[in-house]
Amino acid sequence: MHPFDEMKAYVRFTEDDQAQLQAFFPYVEPHLAELAAQFYGRIEEFPDARDVFRDQAQVERLQRTLQVWARELLTGPWDHAYYERHRRIGQVHVAVGLPHRFMFTAMSLIRDHLCEIAAKANVPGGDQLCRTIGRVTNLDLAVMCGTYMDERERRELATLQHLLVSHLPIAVLVVDNQGCISTSTEPAFRLLGKGPLIGRPWREALPPELATTAELPHHVEQALTSGNAVCLPRVDAALGGAPRTFRIDVVPILHELAGFLIHVEELTSTVQTEIRLQRSEALARLGALSAAVAHELRNPLAGISGALQVLSRSFEGSDPRRNIMGQVLDQVRRMDALVSDLLAFARPRPPRPSAIELRSTADEVARLMRQGHPETTLTVSGSGSAWADPDHIHRILLNLATNASQATHGRGRIHMQVSPGRIEVRDDGPGVPPDVAPNIFEPFFTTRTQGTGLGLAICRQSADAMAGSITLQPSSGAGATFVLSVPALRS
Repeated sequence: MHPFDEMKAYVRFTEDDQAQLQAFFPYVEPHLAELAAQFYGRIEEFPDARDVFRDQAQVERLQRTLQVWARELLTGPWDHAYYERHRRIGQVHVAVGLPHRFMFTAMSLIRDHLCEIAAKANVPGGDQLCRTIGRVTNLDLAVMCGTYMDERERRELATLQHLLVSHLPIAVLVVDNQGCISTSTEPAFRLLGKGPLIGRPWREALPPELATTAELPHHVEQALTSGNAVCLPRVDAALGGAPRTFRIDVVPILHELAGFLIHVEELTSTVQTEIRLQRSEALARLGALSAAVAHELRNPLAGISGALQVLSRSFEGSDPRRNIMGQVLDQVRRMDALVSDLLAFARPRPPRPSAIELRSTADEVARLMRQGHPETTLTVSGSGSAWADPDHIHRILLNLATNASQATHGRGRIHMQVSPGRIEVRDDGPGVPPDVAPNIFEPFFTTRTQGTGLGLAICRQSADAMAGSITLQPSSGAGATFVLSVPALRS
């Protein structure tokens, strides 16, 4: 049974009642404007009711609407279409913010006014007519209040849902059944923010790199078809040129207001922390081995070097053996440099940070480079301070500048750009090949025949120890750009 049919049967609203109301309407019709004016005049007396209206023009439109409603109330037909039209009145009351108590009191006012009209006009069967008026107004009140409560609960639930979802510390998109975003969290806007998200198709809102890498359209269809959540525990995608890691969940909701939600949790910092821990453990083991090897080599090398120098001095200047001894001594010195690098890597000196001006350290490195590499052009610009160890900064910059000079065969251009907590070192050499770039900071990795492969590893170790970092910037053209970042001084 339709709800309205059930309600009419409950209050015994019969065809006789309907005929009686229709017969009564000609008595009421001349008073419709008066009825509407009295109704809204009473509203003007109560601020909580009056404040829901914007202006007098709106009140005048509502008075005309009330007259239409009163005509329908008394003439019908009281069918399902009538029920749907009068249900919307409750929704309008919620939309304008009318407190529900005024719905009950206003209906009482209208009922009394209609009964007064019947009494003054001496309408036949007045007492029965007032009971009939009571039934039809109670029916309308029940219809309006039911819709009012449903609509208010829906809006309150939607508000609560929005508050909960928007304040979650993770990126969540609630997608409706048309595939458009209906609600999102603040982190979602920060992740995807290219204008408003609400109302946009989710396929357009998500970065194409992320959606393609994760095959999200396929997984969304899978979740909706199966009714089960789909979890992608790790998705690696390059957003904005930087590698980032995410966990993505697609959860079907299957609700009239929401089809599914997409939960995106960024794991980049967590993954990087795990990588750093794993690297630290591996480097600790490697450092222990390097220290043992370096310790065992240093004393024999010192003895060999001393012996070679004594033997070399015993030969005449023209003796060909003297030249050979010099070459052997050069290789011993090279091995000694390797041992020094091994010890520096295995037993790094803890940083002693202080407030320093990065420009002065960069200028000192530039001065040393001009002395040792006169054909290399090295310039410095900018300024900035940092909380760092000046010796560590000096060693890192000297290593980067030396590598850049070697990459340009000692005749290139190098520029150091200084800013607070940051120094960028650029050269115009051939650059770092893409297949080499991921490994350049690994210990003992080198592309030079004379390199130890520890220079950049020591640089990264020193930067990490100062709570900083050193990175190779991606580049599509010639040259390489290294960026050293350390904590900047707070102003």
